[in-house]
Amino acid sequence: MMEISMARGDLVTNSFVVRDADKNPYTESFDNIYFTVKRFADDKNYKFQKRLSDGGIQSVGDGEYQFTIRPEDTDGLDFPFDYEFDIELVTEGKIKKTYCGILHLEKEVTHHYNEVTGT
Repeated sequence: MMEISMARGDLVTNSFVVRDADKNPYTESFDNIYFTVKRFADDKNYKFQKRLSDGGIQSVGDGEYQFTIRPEDTDGLDFPFDYEFDIELVTEGKIKKTYCGILHLEKEVTHHYNEVTGT
């Protein structure tokens, strides 16, 4: 299971490598990759999502991909709390692989409005 730990409102870049059955980097391309965060896995609506198709996830070569969680993605989320996420790989309209994980959202002390207003 994958884990990401971060303070709410931070800017964090994450990467992952897709591997084949022999643990070699997977070199085929995907139609789409989704990184989806929900409070609970069975929730209908997601809190935020990154997609390969719109540039939210980028290929950096050799089966490695990266995405950035931006402050606006987590600013309104409850903390401290563990959110569930998955990374879903799609080829030819079919789910090829799904990786599951937990996003540990930790407390923040300096909120965005403290940075903007200086108060």
